[in-house]
Amino acid sequence: MISAVRLLPALPVMLLASVLQPGCAMEQPAPPPPNAAIVYATLETDPVASGDDAADDPAIWVHPDDASRSLVLGTDKQAGLEVYDLQGRRQQFIRAGLTNNVDLRYLTRSDVGGTAWSAIAAASNRSNNSVSLFAIDRAGQVTWLRSSEIDTGLTEPYGLCMFRNAAGLQLFVNDTNGRYQQWLLETASGGASVEPLSVRATLLREFAVSSQPEGCVADDARERLFVGVENEGIYAFPASHTESPTQTTVMEIDDSILAADVEGMSLYVAGDAGYLVVSSQGNFSYAVYDRLPPFAYRGSFMVADRPDGSVDGAQETDGLDVSSVPLGSQFERGLLVVQDGFNTLPDATQGFKYISWAEVATALGL
Repeated sequence: MISAVRLLPALPVMLLASVLQPGCAMEQPAPPPPNAAIVYATLETDPVASGDDAADDPAIWVHPDDASRSLVLGTDKQAGLEVYDLQGRRQQFIRAGLTNNVDLRYLTRSDVGGTAWSAIAAASNRSNNSVSLFAIDRAGQVTWLRSSEIDTGLTEPYGLCMFRNAAGLQLFVNDTNGRYQQWLLETASGGASVEPLSVRATLLREFAVSSQPEGCVADDARERLFVGVENEGIYAFPASHTESPTQTTVMEIDDSILAADVEGMSLYVAGDAGYLVVSSQGNFSYAVYDRLPPFAYRGSFMVADRPDGSVDGAQETDGLDVSSVPLGSQFERGLLVVQDGFNTLPDATQGFKYISWAEVATALGL
């Protein structure tokens, strides 16, 4: 959440109208980036069950046989994991505890269960300072692998992202004190267990950033880890555990393009190129950078209420995810999902907004 009250110039009127509803208390955000584009959400999910600050981070799962049946996993950080279809309708709720960030990677034939099971999802979980793992079958049913909980030893597991290279399936998880862990995940048959798979986790390395981190995303093909440090900016590190964790600055907070906190981030992969999308929570905007060095800034956008009043905008976003896979007629160039901190049409608990990537690409000339 925003770390300090800011008495700064107001948002554009159309965006203020979406958050200054009766009874809605908020800290005034920083000014939006100059010339920030306006886009609209196509639809929104059912709100999470928990009140106050609850929805946090989404992850998009693409159905292996029919992309129109793909799903969005979303954390309710007071209760567990939500699972939505592409119309935003709740399909499952798993009461897994205080889940914060979620990510997933697809299983391959070299993984045990890689033919019967589609993917493994991981979520940081503050109930027991652990990482919770979930198996996703080829139909999209999500199963919590309770016996494979990873005891991190962290004080407060916070941001999380997954990664795969030649060494295998891995995850990164961070602590609010700046500490990062990298774990190797090895799948095995559930055997006599009632669970379909078991996962053995091995700690590969630890490193640290200088202050509180949040979201991260790994570029598997480039073996690069992008890290958001809430009050500093965006950094890149080598993702391979055999490399030294040398930090490269992508963008520092400037209270314009990036306004603290730096929160969720994801990669829109387009062949060898693509974009890094980042939530600039402090001014209710989203910044887009080239995926590849020198990580050129490509523009910012904001999500406003639809003019017809059918879907409200998104503000104070925590987590986000983006996919470049065509997901049906509404999302032919891919899907961006963002957490909405102020769900106002109608006034409801927090949820997630679905935005066609075509809207973002057109608005920014990508």
